[in-house]
Amino acid sequence: KPENWDAIRLGSFVHLVLEQGVKNNLKSLKEFFELSVELNLKEDWQSVDLNDAQQLIKIFFERNKNKFDENSKTEQPLFAKIDGIKFIGFADRIDFHNGEIEIIDYKTGSSAVPQKNRNWQLGFYALAAGKLGKVKKITLEMLKHDKPLEFQVDEEGNATASFSSRMEFNIYKVK
Repeated sequence: KPENWDAIRLGSFVHLVLEQGVKNNLKSLKEFFELSVELNLKEDWQSVDLNDAQQLIKIFFERNKNKFDENSKTEQPLFAKIDGIKFIGFADRIDFHNGEIEIIDYKTGSSAVPQKNRNWQLGFYALAAGKLGKVKKITLEMLKHDKPLEFQVDEEGNATASFSSRMEFNIYKVK
């Protein structure tokens, strides 16, 4: 849960900068910073602390600068019908590499995402994005943490964290 309204606004602002930056295929940290300054001048975003935002943008850029390209999708709607129930989710970013897909969800808070919530969100994204291609990786880009939480997805739907085989789930069990 967000700590306060400022944390919600900061997260929304950073998501907007990253969405527009990736969509426009910006290739330098300077370009991302310039976009953040431009957006921060707008009335809706003037209350956001630009220094806090740029710190998260810098972490994002250093981790992702060689991952996204002109084929990446942002705020991609993902639809699925599971046992007659319609679901929709929005992936912050989907990257396409050699016929395989990586789904990335940005997290700007400092709290860890509870395991059940994380597995359900990432599992649903992987199931729904299967229509776009073979999902090989699902990532929570935890911008206030030392590293992202990356899961490799195998042929049987087992999603295993890259740093720990003890942290895993099966996307089909999520269904």
